[in-house]
Amino acid sequence: MRVDELLSVLEEAAPAALAEDWDNIGLMVGRRSGESAGVLVALDLRAGVIAEARERGWGIILTHHPLVFPALVSVTPATSAGGLALEAAEAGIAVIAAHTNLDAAPGGLNDLMAGALGLENANPLAPAPANPAAGLGRIGTLASPEALGALAARAEALWPSGVRLTGDPERPVERLALCTGSGASLIDTAREMDADAYMTCDLKYHDADRAEGMPLVGLDHAAVEGALLAQWAESLRGRLALEGCEVAVAARSTSPWSAPAPR
Repeated sequence: MRVDELLSVLEEAAPAALAEDWDNIGLMVGRRSGESAGVLVALDLRAGVIAEARERGWGIILTHHPLVFPALVSVTPATSAGGLALEAAEAGIAVIAAHTNLDAAPGGLNDLMAGALGLENANPLAPAPANPAAGLGRIGTLASPEALGALAARAEALWPSGVRLTGDPERPVERLALCTGSGASLIDTAREMDADAYMTCDLKYHDADRAEGMPLVGLDHAAVEGALLAQWAESLRGRLALEGCEVAVAARSTSPWSAPAPR
């Protein structure tokens, strides 16, 4: 498959118009005319991911988080991003990012997260101007009210990583708002839309105060998006199989965080 052919497939699945203004998506490294027998999907670009692509003999890596963000000062080993860009270029590997456009798209990561939690009648929490049926976050209803603590436990079972919550664990939740990735910016929106609770990643200490009593469920960024990206890659695999192109999810974890070894 050519790089520009994959870009066309991604444009259908997650149009660039859905990306946030601050985001950087699309072709990061390489030529549009480049070709590959397969696409390696990863949450982030890391040296181990490039090594895995080279082991497979593949020339395309598709990441969720953009390598170039917000910009590169130089393409040299002086910075980790510059060094990775240089390594990929020297290996003839094209690097593409599908970030907030994939989060926002129908069938994208937010929809997959809502589906995993059994959210019904889910709509975007922040509808995209280009398509009100798409956008960041989702808000909808659970089939029946569920205690906040039980909901958090279910999230932990889906995405093991040490889920945290604020509020009374026995408080019933029916109307749930959620967002993949770092969704703290939508706390006010979730509260204004009368969510019983809001679930997202990368929450900070004072976000609990900002929520003004609305319970928060805090998740691990890599655990959630890594699992959802792998799930989405299955649909990409089915689409590219028609073109004779393979798709695989990188075996190496790209999360910069790890838990300390038990003592």
